Amino acid sequence: MKIFDVIRLAFKNLFRSKVRTILTVLGIIIGTTAIIIMLSLGIAINKTVDEQMKMLGDATVITVYPNWDISYSSRRSRKNEWVEPTISKDELDKIAQIPNVVAVSPIYETTVKMEVGKYLGYVNLVGINPEAMEAFNYKVSEGRLLSAGDTNQVVFGFDIKSQLWDPKSRSRRRGWYYDVSNEEKDINFFEDKIRMTFDLSYGETIPGGSTRKPKLYKLEGVGILAEGDWETAYRVFMNIDELLKLQQDYNKSNNTDNIGNGGSSRSKKKEQEIGFQQARVKVDDIKKVMDVQEQIQAMGLNAYSMVEYLEQTKKTQAVMQGILGGIGAISLLVAAIGIANTMVMAIYERRKEIGIMKVIGAQIKDIRRLFLYESSMIGFIGGACGVGVSYGVSYFLNTVGARFLTVNVGDMGGSKLSIIPAWLAVSGMVFSAFIGLVSGFLPARKATKLSALAAIHTE
Repeated sequence: MKIFDVIRLAFKNLFRSKVRTILTVLGIIIGTTAIIIMLSLGIAINKTVDEQMKMLGDATVITVYPNWDISYSSRRSRKNEWVEPTISKDELDKIAQIPNVVAVSPIYETTVKMEVGKYLGYVNLVGINPEAMEAFNYKVSEGRLLSAGDTNQVVFGFDIKSQLWDPKSRSRRRGWYYDVSNEEKDINFFEDKIRMTFDLSYGETIPGGSTRKPKLYKLEGVGILAEGDWETAYRVFMNIDELLKLQQDYNKSNNTDNIGNGGSSRSKKKEQEIGFQQARVKVDDIKKVMDVQEQIQAMGLNAYSMVEYLEQTKKTQAVMQGILGGIGAISLLVAAIGIANTMVMAIYERRKEIGIMKVIGAQIKDIRRLFLYESSMIGFIGGACGVGVSYGVSYFLNTVGARFLTVNVGDMGGSKLSIIPAWLAVSGMVFSAFIGLVSGFLPARKATKLSALAAIHTE
C-alpha cells in the first residue's frame, strides 16, 4: 500500500467511533494544556527573576569588602585602639593584575545633604574612579559620564528627584529619605545651582541643635544615568579623589579624624594612607566571575557577585520547572494510556478487517503503520487543540488573574503570569504526536501478530 493510502485509511478509521475518539482526544488536550501551562508559569517566573536581577546590577561586577573575620587582636594599633579593616591600594593593584579583570575601582559612599535649586534632600554620594564608569557599563540618558579631569562634577541617578523636596512647601509629605508627594519638581540638574554639605542637619530646624553654619561645597551636574538599575537610581557619582579631599577638608574644619563610611585614614601624617571599605571589580566574561572571585578571596578579602545568587536561583528555578512539568506530564501520561486503550479496543473490533487485509496480501508493515498513524493522529490533533486551549488559558491568567493579584496582593510591575514561547507550543504538538505514536506501538504490534484465518473466523 502507498503511504498516502495508509494515511487516508487511518484518518477514515478515526471517525468510526466518534465518541470514543473525541474522548481520547480530549484526554490529550487536557494533558497537553496542563504541561504547557505548568511550564509557561515556570518560564514567566524565570523571566521575572531575570528582569529583577538585571535591575539589581551587573552580574560581571564583583563587590569586594575587607575581611572582618580577622581576629580582634590582630587589628589593634600601637595605642591599643581598634583599627577598622580596609582594602589597601596595594591590594587593589594586585586585583587589577588578575586575568580577565578589566577594571578596578575603590568605592567611597557617604550620605550628604544636597541642595539643587530650591530643593533639598538626603543623597548617597558615591566616589568612583571616573575612568571606570564606562567599563562598569554606566549609561547616561542625558549629558555625559565622569571624565579623568573632573573635580566637582557629578552624575545623577535617574530617580534622584524622589530624594529631594521643597522645604518651603506646606503641602509636602515626605519621609526621611524619600519624597512621597505627587508634586511635579521643577529641577534642572545641568543649570540649577547645586551645593552639598556633610552636615545632615543643614536646612532643618532642630530644637537645641547647633546654630553653626555648615560648610557648603559647590557641585556641577554633567550627566543623568539611564533608567534600569536600582543600584544607581538613587545615587550621585563623583570623582573619588575629589570626594575624599572634600571629606577630609570637612573633617579638618570640624576637628574629626573619621573619613566616613566608605574609607578610613590610618595616620595623621601629611600624606595619609587611605583604606577603602568597598571596591568594585569588572570581569570581561560572566563565566570567569567565580574564578576571579575565588582569587580575590584567596588574597584574604571578602568578595560577592550576582553570579552566586544567579547560580542558586537557577537551581531553584530548575527544581520548580521540574515539579511543574512533572505535574503536567502526569496528565499527559494518563492521556497516553487512554490512546493505548482506544487502539486496543479498535483491534478487537476490527479483527475481521485485519484478517481480510492479510488474506488479500497486505504487508505486515502496512498494518503496523496503519495503527501507528491512527494513534499519532490522535496525539497530534489533541496536541494542536491543547496548544490553542493553552494560549486561551494563558491569556486569561495574564488578564483576569493578573488583575486579581494586583488588587489582592499588590502591583506586579507589568510581569506576566504565563509566557508561552513559540518553541513550547511547537514542542507541545510534537511531543503529543510522539506520545500517540508510542502509545500505539504495542497495539500495532498486537495487530500484526493476529492470525489471518483466526481473525476471519472470529465472527
